[in-house]
Amino acid sequence: MIEIRYKRILFFQAFFLFILGVFLYNFFKQSFDLHHISSTFWITYLTVWAIFIIFNLVFIKFFALPAESLLKKLETSTTPGGELSWSVIEDSLSKRDVHHQIIQSEYEIENLKYKILLDSLHDPVCIFNKNQSILYSNQAFDQLFSLPENSPQASLLEVTRNLYFQDFLTKAILTNEAQKLNEFSFNPIQDGFKKFFEIKVFPLKNIQNYLCIMHDVTERKLADQMREDFVSNFSHEVRTPLTILKGQMHTLRTELEKNSNFNTDYKIIFDKVDKNSKRLINLFNDLLQLTSVEKKKDLVKEEIVLEPMIDGLFEELSQNYPQKNIKYTFDFRTKTFLVDYNLFEQVMINLIDNAYKYVGALGNITVTTHTEGLIDILEISDDGMGIPEDQQHRIFERFFRVDTSRSSDIEGTGLGLSIVKHIIHKHDGKIKVASHKGKGTTFTISLPAC
Repeated sequence: MIEIRYKRILFFQAFFLFILGVFLYNFFKQSFDLHHISSTFWITYLTVWAIFIIFNLVFIKFFALPAESLLKKLETSTTPGGELSWSVIEDSLSKRDVHHQIIQSEYEIENLKYKILLDSLHDPVCIFNKNQSILYSNQAFDQLFSLPENSPQASLLEVTRNLYFQDFLTKAILTNEAQKLNEFSFNPIQDGFKKFFEIKVFPLKNIQNYLCIMHDVTERKLADQMREDFVSNFSHEVRTPLTILKGQMHTLRTELEKNSNFNTDYKIIFDKVDKNSKRLINLFNDLLQLTSVEKKKDLVKEEIVLEPMIDGLFEELSQNYPQKNIKYTFDFRTKTFLVDYNLFEQVMINLIDNAYKYVGALGNITVTTHTEGLIDILEISDDGMGIPEDQQHRIFERFFRVDTSRSSDIEGTGLGLSIVKHIIHKHDGKIKVASHKGKGTTFTISLPAC
């Protein structure tokens, strides 16, 4: 088939040149006297024919031959061993078009499934690019920010109007890692319309976009707020009458001691009342402190030198344990920490007081600090009774106390380490414990470096 078409092309070229030759002959016959042919005629005639021959060769070189090679390639690639017809090419293109339409239809169906799935979610969801332009948003997101349907791409900053949220997105884009934002509100001033969200951003690395999911935690936040308010109000209301009762009990004891009938039995009763009223007051004080830490939003961070603070706390707390001769040592390779002074002092008081409680009469307590990369680390170690391994994961829970024969005789509310954990988390830090029963305990605090 290819050779036939190629020969037809050459035949039509030869026929065209023949007609052209006849035309030129008639033209020159009328213009020149053929009976008296001059050299000028032949020169002109041959020059014209030479030009047309060269033109024909150029045409064959750059048009006919490439078409032949192209057809041969199509023939060998599509129908090996046979001739290629235009119907075969059209059929192949038609099949490819049908295949493409099937793929496009499947893609649209899958896209519709994901859209229906995301629109059915109660949580706002959106996909945005590196320029923070919204590429897709579900119905919950559109309703939250009052966006019209099928709206053109809009900037997240224009939609949310919150600079802190924009900084959070910028961090996720720069790090290209998943980021999380807890209990965030877009309109913190409008109390009547306030909603709280747990926001997560995930990079979609295959398409260079980002997925943002906003989980509504308003009910949980309100429940936590009610719990905190209840504990705070209850602790405050109970602490006042307890303090009054304790004062009145001391007054009554003083008056009875003046009486000669006051005996040892009364003394034991008053001691128990005094001890337990003190425990209740300490319990409610710790509850108030815990709720105060939970409510505190803005920390007043400053660079503090740890050694004077900790040395003073050891001197002060040692007076509460006159029966113990505790040796303490310091190794401050990192001198300063960036913390809220008052809150961090409470952390040190709780940890050092715990160490005093659980070491022996001739115990040792060691405080060390160092820096690893961008993290400042503080460790408080003792050689006390230790914590059983099966209970270590619970020691930061509220009201939890280690169940041992010795610890049951040690006073405590079970809230100290819970307060410590909340304060460290407020500083964007971490605290962990390493302990072996009978060999001591080490608390390790990790905080962002100055």
